[in-house]
Amino acid sequence: MTVLHSAPATALYIFLDDFSELPREAMRLLVDALISPLSRWSDFIKFKIAAYPGRVYIGSLDKTKIEEIYLDMYGLYGGNGVAKMEEKAIDFVRRVVEKRIQHYCKCDPDIYFGLKKSDTWRTLFYATMGNPRTLGHVMLYAHESHLIYNLPIGTQSIQDASQRYYEEKISPFFSLGKYKTTFDERSSIYSLKELLEAVVTKARSIRQEGSRDSTSSKSRSFSSHFYVSREYEDLFQSLELSFFITKYFEQSDRTGNRVSIFALNYGLCIKYQIGFGRPTERREDRLYFVERVFDYNSVVRTYMLNNQEIKCSECGKEYDLSMLDALKMYHMSCPECGRGKCKVVNLSKKYEDIIETIKPELLLPDAELGILQTLHHEGRTMVAAEIAGELDCSGQLVGRRAKNLAERLLVRREQGTTGGVYKYEITDQAQKAYFSDPHASDLKLGEASDPKN
Repeated sequence: MTVLHSAPATALYIFLDDFSELPREAMRLLVDALISPLSRWSDFIKFKIAAYPGRVYIGSLDKTKIEEIYLDMYGLYGGNGVAKMEEKAIDFVRRVVEKRIQHYCKCDPDIYFGLKKSDTWRTLFYATMGNPRTLGHVMLYAHESHLIYNLPIGTQSIQDASQRYYEEKISPFFSLGKYKTTFDERSSIYSLKELLEAVVTKARSIRQEGSRDSTSSKSRSFSSHFYVSREYEDLFQSLELSFFITKYFEQSDRTGNRVSIFALNYGLCIKYQIGFGRPTERREDRLYFVERVFDYNSVVRTYMLNNQEIKCSECGKEYDLSMLDALKMYHMSCPECGRGKCKVVNLSKKYEDIIETIKPELLLPDAELGILQTLHHEGRTMVAAEIAGELDCSGQLVGRRAKNLAERLLVRREQGTTGGVYKYEITDQAQKAYFSDPHASDLKLGEASDPKN
């Protein structure tokens, strides 16, 4: 500390990215053993931590001394209503794209876009929700499908790019989830798939009298958004972290209760023919998202009854979900044995046969599954730095994990004759084991989702 104070600087800033992706125990250890002591010892050391709302452990840190800056659309722009939020978020997307083109291409951005630019920016906002990483992928796909053929980018090209992004980057969360190393993880992921299927089934079944044309040019009502009571918001956190849904807004419903409004992924909506957005012609349309038809509380309650149970980690005693509030009052301590902690366990009854029949030798850690997924979709030889860019991790991590995959004959790992970096390519054995079913990620929707209904 003495050395730091002697340096010609007023503060030492430590940046921690992807904090929410740490396992809960690792998060506790980092805060309790490092961040909290250093924060108490000196005002010279300042931490800047990037995390998702609700996925943060602060331990003994004084919350009143923490400055929270929200980067989501609602937190940044939602103070003056949904219309203003959308307007400002669309303008943010436009500015990001135009500034990047001006900086890297040294030209007028207008040459890359069609005539109806206002529709293009709005569609690009829907497709990305203002997420810069998603924006980069969608623009890359639009470049590959249109710009290299001297065709301008418009709403159709963005829709196509968004569906491709969903199918290649988002939906494999489920198809590869069955190969995660622990049974609880696999069951939890497929339980979330059931929740998403219930939501999408409901969205596709909604029919409004006098429905308007949707952004996907289908004669359907807009049904991409839904709302739930804020007490159910935590159930959707994992789906939100995986970009299947996005928290869009907070608003009071027709009975005056504050609710959370979520939007389904735009590429998902294109794939399953769900009209995205809301009507905007009338002033009353600002309340469209809280129409009673978009109340999904009953969907959530049904999901919880069918897919969740409360179980003691010590004695195995199971409790009814109606006991949850009472158990929370006593910090989830088990009334039966008094020693164990009760935990809400997500089960997947619909997919339990699939989960239980996975061969143990196919189970892999998240990082290694991500490497296989990247090599599969790129369909070419790649170096560690390229794979790391896709997975948002270090090249060293990719190198270590890819070596493990090579030893299991799932990846070909070759170095040039004169040395240099290793190059990686997925093997036929891995393709057959993990990617032989092209429809593994598809949602299995109920009868109500049939467009003819």
